[in-house]
Amino acid sequence: MKTRIYSLFIFIILIIGSLSAQSFKTESFSDLIKTLRVSVVDDWESPPIIELEGGVSIEVSFDEIAEHPKRYTYTLTHCDAEWKPSQLSQHEYMSGFQNMVVEDFAVSFGTYMDYINYKLYFPNENLTMKVSGNYVVQVFEDNNPKKPVLSACFSVVEPQVEIDMQVSSRTDISVNRSHQQVSFNINFDNREIFPMQDIKAVVQQNNRRDNSSGIIKPISIGNKQVRYEHNPKLIFEGGNEYRKFEVISFKYSGLGIESMSYHTPYYHADIRGDNPRTNRFSYDEDADGKYVIRNRDGVDYDTEADYFFAHFYLAAKQPYNEDIYVLSEIFNNVADERSKMEYSEKDQGYIKTVILKQGYYNYLYVTKKRDSGSLSTALIEGNYYQAENEYCTYVYYRPSGNRYDKLIGFKTLKYRP
Repeated sequence: MKTRIYSLFIFIILIIGSLSAQSFKTESFSDLIKTLRVSVVDDWESPPIIELEGGVSIEVSFDEIAEHPKRYTYTLTHCDAEWKPSQLSQHEYMSGFQNMVVEDFAVSFGTYMDYINYKLYFPNENLTMKVSGNYVVQVFEDNNPKKPVLSACFSVVEPQVEIDMQVSSRTDISVNRSHQQVSFNINFDNREIFPMQDIKAVVQQNNRRDNSSGIIKPISIGNKQVRYEHNPKLIFEGGNEYRKFEVISFKYSGLGIESMSYHTPYYHADIRGDNPRTNRFSYDEDADGKYVIRNRDGVDYDTEADYFFAHFYLAAKQPYNEDIYVLSEIFNNVADERSKMEYSEKDQGYIKTVILKQGYYNYLYVTKKRDSGSLSTALIEGNYYQAENEYCTYVYYRPSGNRYDKLIGFKTLKYRP
């Protein structure tokens, strides 16, 4: 009996430990939730980050495929540098109220597919962030307050340091071939900062969490300067330029669209068939995986842009040994069942059908290693040092005795060789 109780106790401890280790990311948990976006208001191309008390807001928007609105509520949680809940209590990181109702919504107008568009802004009249750092918004159905339908992540920075950042194709593993290496310096005036203990830095490529550098430490410390260079964690696959397509009207085939067709009751778009690009670099202007909603005839794209079925196709005479995913902000850069492609013997390639909203889209194909779960562009897109990529550096500060990671520096750089 004692053995069973002890085993149950250990099991509970493990469960609690796994829950406490949860790392949040932007994603939806309902098949009815579409077009989940987190962006700076009126700036869809920028990373989701604003200054503390800077007068700019974050917009979280999403659609639900439905005829009638639902009552949704939301919460805001402060996170540490690894996107896990911080040690701060609610009153320490925000002023206002939790579990407020999402009141900004609108019903689609003149569309073949009915949906409801919802919006949230941070800060808002009911809630204000009091400290810098990472935040996650969770949205719940009013009748199910324990199971979120989505989570949306953004950051708040209080600039206290300057970041000098460089990206080069001359990496520690190759010269002008397949990878890109980031190096940067953090310049600070605060003499009380002890960089080796107090500073955490993270670098991301194209707003991807999967290939983030993770927490990195400086290689050297000078007079009011911390240097990060020659670090293997700062070497990234170059990848290729993002593929793209656009559907802004159902009357003709737009950019990258093979054909448009109508099958009652919705429209379908066959995206031009893709082939692997491991033997060629394809230069083209892209948006590094982002997308923007728009249509030709609408005024309010949020409610007048329609949904359609997008059909992806990647040619392959036989299946790869690794799973293949569509990497894009379409899926919030998450490789899961929603972005996973299926191999079709009949079509001699990989296929994927997705419900999308009219607009302009960027995407790549990546493979996931079954042993490590890491994603790579090597097998399908190839890796090229010439590829243009966006890199973002986040600098967190937690002095001894503090209970949260302040975000004191942020820098974004578009690498163009």
